[in-house]
Amino acid sequence: MKNILLFILFICSSNIIKAQDTLSTRYGENILVKVIEVGTTEVKYKKLDHLNGPVFSMLKSDLLMIKYENGTSEKFSKEEKAIIKVKRTHNRLIWGIIGGLLGLGLLFALGSALGGGLMM
Repeated sequence: MKNILLFILFICSSNIIKAQDTLSTRYGENILVKVIEVGTTEVKYKKLDHLNGPVFSMLKSDLLMIKYENGTSEKFSKEEKAIIKVKRTHNRLIWGIIGGLLGLGLLFALGSALGGGLMM
């Protein structure tokens, strides 16, 4: 009877140990986490040893796969990494244009404040 109870306790504890998600990074690191949200470019998660703590995020381009607690997994390909890189480049281009326009506006404002505008 004792052996049966110990066996049941062992089986129950082994399921508790496996009840977490695992992030596998492209750098060979496996992180035990609780995944909160999988977005288009990033994954939000909490560290398993501090579930009441802050929410962390990692870019999907840095991940190979997520293995969920139910045994399913989600793999990330290099194509997704390329799409994310294009989105970042697009964002940099937009902010570069906005920054350039703000710089020109500031230059014109400064010129007009110092003596009547820019001479052409």
